[in-house]
Amino acid sequence: MIYYHYTPLKAFSSILQDNPTKGKEICFWATRYDCFRDKTEYKHGIAKIYPVLDDFEVQSGLQDDRKIAHFFNPTEIERALGLPVPYVISISARKDNEYMWENYSDNSQGVVLELEFNNLKGLYESALYSIEPCIYDSDMTNEELHKLIKDKYQEGTINMLYGNKELALALLVTAPQDFVKFIAMYLLAFVAPRFKKDDFALEEETRIIISSPKLEYINLLNNLQMPHEMEDFVEKVKSFVNCEKQRPDNNNFFREIFMPISVLKQIFVKKDIQRQAVEDILRKKGFGHIPVEIMA
Repeated sequence: MIYYHYTPLKAFSSILQDNPTKGKEICFWATRYDCFRDKTEYKHGIAKIYPVLDDFEVQSGLQDDRKIAHFFNPTEIERALGLPVPYVISISARKDNEYMWENYSDNSQGVVLELEFNNLKGLYESALYSIEPCIYDSDMTNEELHKLIKDKYQEGTINMLYGNKELALALLVTAPQDFVKFIAMYLLAFVAPRFKKDDFALEEETRIIISSPKLEYINLLNNLQMPHEMEDFVEKVKSFVNCEKQRPDNNNFFREIFMPISVLKQIFVKKDIQRQAVEDILRKKGFGHIPVEIMA
């Protein structure tokens, strides 16, 4: 699948790594969901899920101790260290979105990177990721929203357990209350970040969402008694969680997400002077084979 990332020229230069490890030539900063410039967006996504999920659980006749709608309290979610937190990289399905050119590509003085991803869902190190289009308020009817929540509810546990159906079924039998908590975590990690207000509909945004607990979660893992067969996996999780960083300019939390240079297919600019600047950066970084095209 082809997607596009709008960015200023200076940021583009920093995305291409100097003397990188093979397979990690590109680095994007994924911003933590509760650190967005629009602080209401975090609560907006959760608020979209809660009433629909509550209605679905009532209609499904679930026992009270197996319902999860009540978990969708923004204050409680922000305090919970063990919950997966979405980290987001903004992309688009279009390279010709003028709103994005103006607002995210330095008033059309920057660049648009064409990126190709073979898989829309999978694992990034020990974290799940998913590439999802944003859903703006007027995009979806109430009936469609109910269907979306129902579908995501059903797929949630298997995905959060890394596709292990046997483990999911065993958990359903032995610990049903924990089973439904995995569904709640999946909805919080990969469904809530998709919702945006119509004020931002011109962006036509798609998001690369990476799910991982906050850095403080390591304190819980350090005191966790676990089966021997889980130790290697937990160490990988701890290592990834430990990579959370803070921006020096605003203290917002983010993660460095590395990709191979093969993901970058070509670069679009608006003017010849920008093309010359981009080609100069590519040569200096050792990626002169990547084509640069001027958009009409």
